Amino acid sequence: MKGKWKQSLFLIFASLLAVFFIVITVKQIDFGRVQNALKEANYFWIFASMAISIYSYWLRAARWNLLLHPMGYHTQTQSGFWAIAFAYFMNLTIPRSGEVARATSMYKMEKVPFEKSFGTIVLERVIDLMFLGLVFGLTLLFNYDTLMQFFELGNQAQAKTPIKEPSYTKFYVVGASLFIGGILILSFWKKLIQTTVFQKIITFLKGLWEGILSISKLQKRGLFVFYSFAIWISYFLMTFLVFYAFPDTAHFGIPEGLFLLIAGSLGMILPVSGGLAYPYIMSIAFSAIYLATGGLQSEGRAIGDYFGLILYIAQVISMISFGLISMVMIGRISSRSKKAV
Repeated sequence: MKGKWKQSLFLIFASLLAVFFIVITVKQIDFGRVQNALKEANYFWIFASMAISIYSYWLRAARWNLLLHPMGYHTQTQSGFWAIAFAYFMNLTIPRSGEVARATSMYKMEKVPFEKSFGTIVLERVIDLMFLGLVFGLTLLFNYDTLMQFFELGNQAQAKTPIKEPSYTKFYVVGASLFIGGILILSFWKKLIQTTVFQKIITFLKGLWEGILSISKLQKRGLFVFYSFAIWISYFLMTFLVFYAFPDTAHFGIPEGLFLLIAGSLGMILPVSGGLAYPYIMSIAFSAIYLATGGLQSEGRAIGDYFGLILYIAQVISMISFGLISMVMIGRISSRSKKAV
């Protein structure tokens, strides 16, 4: 009973925190333009984008299984799916907390040690960075002018922000602390390596490294590559399909889709709670598209405002819905695993 109360309180707190950051994001938007866009929207494509975003969870879970198997953990895809759904939900509240939540959830359901599953998550981030680089290369090839406009607009926005004089005090403090800490560690090294805390740190680092090295022991490398490409194709389609939802964007094609995938990825990568940067980045991205094609920046920004916001809200609804369901499912799977032991 006590555990259920804790879970309920956490659920309420996390949901309220997510809603708080979402409200901050949308309060500066011109809702008149959004309402007009929604009246003309073809909702089929918006729902299709949401469905593909959820399907990408399954793809990630299936790929994650391939990394866990070489370490002797034959996990179920549904466990990975719900752990990933919970991770995305947590990222709406606290930046980058999802990775920790994901590894913790997998331990509860499948008893995979935290440090090992976290190591595979770190590996996934490296692989995703490689695919992001590939998409960036394609974007540079097909959207060079648009990309340059995007960076120029970003620099202009940054230039409007007042720059404070740099303070070097914190660097001096950090440097002195590291120096003193290093001396203390060397002085008490023999005693330090015998402590329980030190042994736990070493165990954690070994498990983390084992998770990272799991890719070298993959049994189904072709399938792993397939899942990796499928994940990023899904990310591309999540934006591309929404073009067809609005008359203003229905004429856009694959090059614009690749460019917006890069722009949107930057908005989601930034360590801001609730993905706050996403709608703003999309506004700049549409401005860049219109400027590069001889259009008006103001028109592009207006379209980017409602396109980015609607796509953002659609994805957030998916994240919150499946995030809340994941809490229940993780609890059920964890209970079953305890009874099976």
